[in-house]
Amino acid sequence: MQGKTVIITGATSGIGEVAAIRLAEQGARIVFTARDKARADDTMAALRRANPNADHAVHMADLSTLAEMKRVGSILAQEPQIDVLVNNAGALFNKRQETADGLEMTFALNHMGYFVITNILLNKLKRGARIVTVASRSTGT
Repeated sequence: MQGKTVIITGATSGIGEVAAIRLAEQGARIVFTARDKARADDTMAALRRANPNADHAVHMADLSTLAEMKRVGSILAQEPQIDVLVNNAGALFNKRQETADGLEMTFALNHMGYFVITNILLNKLKRGARIVTVASRSTGT
């Protein structure tokens, strides 16, 4: 992973955070999205400890709205090189909630976010990048 750029959505906890740190330890530069500033700062500190020579970056975004998906996708598309995209941001909402766009919240965050961002980055990804889409089994209470 030395010298590779990895984009990870939702890298401030769980699978995304562990993947980001482990990939940074292997030499990757991590560019990640986050919606919580404090957690983003914690993740950035961990990435800098794991690979202090890389210019890691974070972009704040609420990936449950189409506008934010498009905005952050456009920012990520400015990366000169993308070697791996990890679509990881997600959540499970036990009660129906709708986004500002009228989409069911779990669907918007766990599926539409992946689709919109991947689509925006597709031309760069076609140059040989890997796309990893994460899904998990969650149980509601």
